[in-house]
Amino acid sequence: MKKYIYSVAGALLIFVLASCENQLDQVPLSQGTTDNFYQTPNDFIQARNATYSYAFHGASTYGYANRVLNLSETRSDNLYATTTASRDWEGINGFFSSISSNSMVTEAYSTNYSAIYKANQLIEKITEKGDQIFTVPADKASMLAEARFLRAFCYFDLIRWFGKVPLIDKTMTAQEVAKIGRAPIADIYKLIISDLELAIPDLSPSYDAANYGRVSKYGAKALLGLVYMTRSSPTYGIDGAMLGVNEWDKAYQQLNDIKASGLFVFGTDYATIFKTEGIANKENVLTIPYTQSISTSVGGNFMVEVGYEPYFASVGIGSAQGSLEGRPVSTEFLAKFDAADKRKTDGIATSYTVASGTYKGSYTFPVFKKYIDPTRYGTGGREDWGVDFMVIRYTDVLMLMAECTLHGGGGTQADVDAIMNKVRTRAGITANASNTTLDQLFAERRKEFFSEGTRWFDLIRSGNAVTTMNAWRATEDKANRIQTVTNNSLLYPIPLQELLAVPGLYEQNPGYD
Repeated sequence: MKKYIYSVAGALLIFVLASCENQLDQVPLSQGTTDNFYQTPNDFIQARNATYSYAFHGASTYGYANRVLNLSETRSDNLYATTTASRDWEGINGFFSSISSNSMVTEAYSTNYSAIYKANQLIEKITEKGDQIFTVPADKASMLAEARFLRAFCYFDLIRWFGKVPLIDKTMTAQEVAKIGRAPIADIYKLIISDLELAIPDLSPSYDAANYGRVSKYGAKALLGLVYMTRSSPTYGIDGAMLGVNEWDKAYQQLNDIKASGLFVFGTDYATIFKTEGIANKENVLTIPYTQSISTSVGGNFMVEVGYEPYFASVGIGSAQGSLEGRPVSTEFLAKFDAADKRKTDGIATSYTVASGTYKGSYTFPVFKKYIDPTRYGTGGREDWGVDFMVIRYTDVLMLMAECTLHGGGGTQADVDAIMNKVRTRAGITANASNTTLDQLFAERRKEFFSEGTRWFDLIRSGNAVTTMNAWRATEDKANRIQTVTNNSLLYPIPLQELLAVPGLYEQNPGYD
């Protein structure tokens, strides 16, 4: 069983390093407390682990993986996720204007800022005390690099959801934070890119099993490549993370460095990619690890977000594992697959049977099953799955490179067609890609990365998010439950609690109550 390198921080992050839940209440620990804590290398390791834990795994058992399945996957045309019982995802897929108090929207804001607070504090303490504490300069440099990466990771996550947000690059009192408005996107990008550029040289190219879960040089390069691609995307006329700049060549360079490293492998079997743990999985470029049945750590539960209780029962897993009200895969999406496509058979359950018990019967309710592996279900119930979540995998790197190529960022049309045909061959369908277009590439990405939380961001990069979603809505939404999608729909609202904390400090994103 793999080692979860920041599991020890689970108990410490609340007691020792916690900031308040509300972003505007980021009161740092007293000077005496922080000075007393940051005395040994192990203290710094615990602080680093706590920062990882908040940035990746969130405040409890709801982390980044849960977030992208709820705010990206559920927002997209992959799921028809309207509800009849006011579930937590109410209004996400329906594009309601009244979701500023939605718990999933609020979590994305508050948890990222809690992680940023920890990263800021760690960066400051390394700068202040690092030379005294670390006998090996490389240890100090790598820890500083990891803290910078995690801060960049969280700010990039924030601006993709909310657009302009407060830029806080040092620890502050609540009174100081209460005076900081939303910063221009360009200023936030300066910090993100600077953090990643400073981090990459001091991050290790790879780690052994004991350190699995720490970000590598190539994980940071993958994120930087995606940053450049997002900056280069059409703006839609809104204050989002998209700037319409032409940096596809910069993105291509970062992604090509990953390919040239030789450390990663295009998996030959689609299903195996999601069932291979740790360093043995050479598709892993940037991964959030989870482990199960370990008392000092928290397993994952992200697959529950798009799961469905009858399906869990059909594979022999007990009750209360998924939602009583599932989020069905959209009919329009299911129709996109060739009959022989392994990605559909390996990743989507279209029919299943429960032999006995509460859910006894046969079902034709289509749900995602890609990440549901009963062999990695732990002893702690629905929040104890030892299934890693791949934020960026090697196939994604190759297909992002192809996207850059089609924007003139590097490479050739032959390279694009070659990766398309590799992907299609692995899926068991005809490798007939020729003169691939951007539309065809995005269509293939949709079938390759469903239930991995990428679809919403892909739609935005395509430049066709609004027209695609409205066309899908016209086909899929027979019950008229989904609102018309507009350019303003491409951002989420600033959480109401933040608007009320200091009235007048922030303006709400257009289109929201």
